Amino acid sequence: MDSRGLIKWTSPDTSVQESPLPHLNYRASARLGPTNPVQRVARLLRKHAWIIAACFALTLAISFLYALSRPRLYRSTGNIAIDRDSSASVPLNKTFASALGDTDDYSVSLETQIRVLESRTLALVVVSKLGLDHNAQFMRDANRHFPSRQDADPESIAVEALLSGLSVKPIKNTRVVEVSFTGRDRNLNATIVNTLVDAFIDDNIRSRYEAANRAAKFLSTQLSELRTKVGESQQKLVAYEREHNIIMVDEKQNVVTAKLDDLNKQLTAAEEDRMGREAAFQAISAGSLDRLPEGKSGEALENLYIREAELKNEFAQSTTTYGPNHPKVLELTNRIRAMDASIQTELRRLRDRAELEYQVSLRRERKLRSAFEAQTAEANRLKESTIQYGLLKRESDADRQLYDNLEERMKEAGVAAGLRSTNIRLIDSAQPKGLPVSPNPTRTASVGLFIAFLLSAAVVGLRESMDRALRDPAEVESFTAMPSLAIIPQHHPTPRLLSTSLDDPTRVICLAEPRSATAEAYRALGTSILLASPELKTLLISSPLPSEGKTMTAANAAVVIAQQGKHVLVVDADLRKPGVHLEFGIANNSGLAELLSDSIDEQRAIQQLNRLSNLSVIAAGSSQAMAAEMLGSAKMQELMQSWRTRYDYVILDTPPMLAVTDAVRLSSQADSVLLVIRSGQTSRDALARSCDVLNQASVPVLGIVVNDVSSRSAGSYYYGYHPQLTKGYYGNSRHA
Repeated sequence: MDSRGLIKWTSPDTSVQESPLPHLNYRASARLGPTNPVQRVARLLRKHAWIIAACFALTLAISFLYALSRPRLYRSTGNIAIDRDSSASVPLNKTFASALGDTDDYSVSLETQIRVLESRTLALVVVSKLGLDHNAQFMRDANRHFPSRQDADPESIAVEALLSGLSVKPIKNTRVVEVSFTGRDRNLNATIVNTLVDAFIDDNIRSRYEAANRAAKFLSTQLSELRTKVGESQQKLVAYEREHNIIMVDEKQNVVTAKLDDLNKQLTAAEEDRMGREAAFQAISAGSLDRLPEGKSGEALENLYIREAELKNEFAQSTTTYGPNHPKVLELTNRIRAMDASIQTELRRLRDRAELEYQVSLRRERKLRSAFEAQTAEANRLKESTIQYGLLKRESDADRQLYDNLEERMKEAGVAAGLRSTNIRLIDSAQPKGLPVSPNPTRTASVGLFIAFLLSAAVVGLRESMDRALRDPAEVESFTAMPSLAIIPQHHPTPRLLSTSLDDPTRVICLAEPRSATAEAYRALGTSILLASPELKTLLISSPLPSEGKTMTAANAAVVIAQQGKHVLVVDADLRKPGVHLEFGIANNSGLAELLSDSIDEQRAIQQLNRLSNLSVIAAGSSQAMAAEMLGSAKMQELMQSWRTRYDYVILDTPPMLAVTDAVRLSSQADSVLLVIRSGQTSRDALARSCDVLNQASVPVLGIVVNDVSSRSAGSYYYGYHPQLTKGYYGNSRHA
């Protein structure tokens, strides 16, 4: 067998002895197509119909009894809307959200309100208002639900009972909350829901009022402390102004800054003037006339230089004309000397003047620098004072603003405390319901059907997993990949067929009840054997295990073939537990055992039937201990060769293959083997092992006969095995 549980035959090759009937050598290596899942389910339903019906009936009966035993419960429902808190009417809620609830996150607020509705505190209020702990019917139901708390306080038991029947759930995508209570008294249920909603609304109003009062008290305390702090900060600011002489800081700061900027400009101009005069002084001291100041002094010196140049020119002409000793030349010489002296005097005067101007500009620059540095220090001091002043002023302003805000909020808190406002409103009050919610027949039936389905599937699956027997002929073909030559329906023999007396007629069905469905099935088997191959002479019939119908199959197949005019010899090769003589109602005093031991001749061993002259039978004879050796002996081979030439068909009835090796030893002398299994009895393992044995012995297999098949196992496509389909074809037979 392969890993899938299928029988895997060895393909014919040169290593396997060729069969004389190669087209009958079934050694297929591929399985047939899988069974249709719908057909398989239908087969399981037919096979286990009573089990499935019992599971459904049992489950539905239990469900029905359970529903009858449950008390009738009614449910009353009321709807309330929980809106988001609005900060327009009472702005205090937004400022002190932590004291009045988290209104910024509506989902959290809604979940909080639902928990309040389900709280023991609110339930205790309802119990007290309605006196549920003194309500006899309510307490009787409560004690039944909480038997372990019989000794507890009635009030606590009533609270537990109320909470167990209470259901609070929000309606999706809305702000509506559904409040329900389930109990036996429909009127009391509605009263409990309405009382709970009223208590919840009152509790919400009271909690908001108490929160507003607590906030007002808190603000009053904070205002007193803040008022003192505002006074202290203002006093510090005034004292700092007086100490640092700060009056109108912004304007004074602008004046100091402007003066500092003006001094900076004057200092820059003084530095430029000082550097210019210093350069002029140094140039004049060096004798350079390029840096002479413009004005009368410069013009006078320039005129002197021009006059000197004219005199030198005239001196040069006179010297050329008159000579160096001429009086005019001498006069010009004196005049030039006087002019040089005047020029030197003018230069000294200009140098002294430039030096004086340089000293004046230098002193002016120093004074401006001192004033600039003093103004810079004043500006820095003012800036430091302004920073500290600003800090003190901002602190004072912040304290003042906080004080004003708290004072406003305290007034609002006082207003909120006087208002009975709430964000919860009633939409629908609870009303008594006429129909009970439990037990629910539809839901109970649905659950019962579902459990019945699971139970049926579990039972069927368990039986299928534990049942290894083959039942469906199609399952046999799929498992072995070999054809089912015949499907023998279930047959219940008459008392005369069960008799073993030699005086009784034959037990062969095809002779005793030729018009039955079973006889027709054997005729189909005989036809398959006749059409198998012209070379088929010897056919060995065996089964995996005892009591699977191989002897009955061999006898009926021989009768069917003999009725077709063929000379048939039936040999009972089961020397351990013979049965052919019982089928044909013949003697078993001598037979194959004596023939193989040469105790009798062949003529004495062969018995003829009166009703079929062309059908011969050799009984098993006496029981033998060495049956396998006798069947594999040369004598047996000699007899087989002789029978092959004298008869058209030789049918051998052998012992079960898995019980002894007789059938395997004899199979090598037969042309083909026909396996017989019993539906619902032969297991997969037994059939697989039998096929493995035949495969190892290289024995060709003609096919499989499925015996004792019930109408449910056969399937609707097997013609002739349903009484409603075969009625009228088999006359007055009991199987018609």
